[in-house]
Amino acid sequence: MTAEATFAGTLPAIIRSSDHKYTYNGVTYPGVTDILKVIDKSGALMAWSAKQTAIAAIELYSDGSLATMLNAVGNEGTIKALSNRSNFKRDEAAALGSEVHSLADQLVNGEEQAVGSPLALEYAKRYADWWQHSGWRLRLSEAVVVHPDVGYGGTFDLLARDADGRTVLADIKTGKGVYKEAILQLTAYGMAPLVSPMGSDRVYPMPIPDRYVVIHVTADKVREVEIAVGQAERMAFLDCVDLHRWLASVKGKL
Repeated sequence: MTAEATFAGTLPAIIRSSDHKYTYNGVTYPGVTDILKVIDKSGALMAWSAKQTAIAAIELYSDGSLATMLNAVGNEGTIKALSNRSNFKRDEAAALGSEVHSLADQLVNGEEQAVGSPLALEYAKRYADWWQHSGWRLRLSEAVVVHPDVGYGGTFDLLARDADGRTVLADIKTGKGVYKEAILQLTAYGMAPLVSPMGSDRVYPMPIPDRYVVIHVTADKVREVEIAVGQAERMAFLDCVDLHRWLASVKGKL
């Protein structure tokens, strides 16, 4: 790839904030993950949250802690504590995902892996075995992209060449399943015209992917989930951008 621009000074060409907003040439754009929050996931999330609350109640009842909690904080306090389990589990899953991503990034870059939690290290071991046998060769990992014309930025996990020499854009997922948002996430990264290694002061033309893959990593195995990306997926993501922009425009006015 050839350099297209150099940001003044030593600042990265594409600056990613802690809340995953992306600034390029003085303009700040929302991130892909924020844009995709417009997709309604309430049905599945509500069912999952209710299940987590029920599990917490059963566990507390089984070890005799439920009565103690009721006596200590009353009905309202107990309801709040039980309902908060879903938030705890969500944050726990997010932390595991971040840890596995970091270990995976170190692995593909040939770095010595930092110490991680036992579960994250188990995931990383599965990923290491997969990577060794995949035949993939790294092009970029944890790189940032931006699409100034459409107005968004993002961070992808992996750009590589597969065993047949094809360019593959991949995202690592560590949840129980792979969901439809992953399709649009990869679509958005592949549409962006500009890419920059994390922290670099240069941007490059984004290679056009031949393949889009979700690498689904669990403690038991790794599977490659092939994603089809075409005009329908690109239009769907652009619709999400429009809806995200409209929601931002009416926020607090109704």
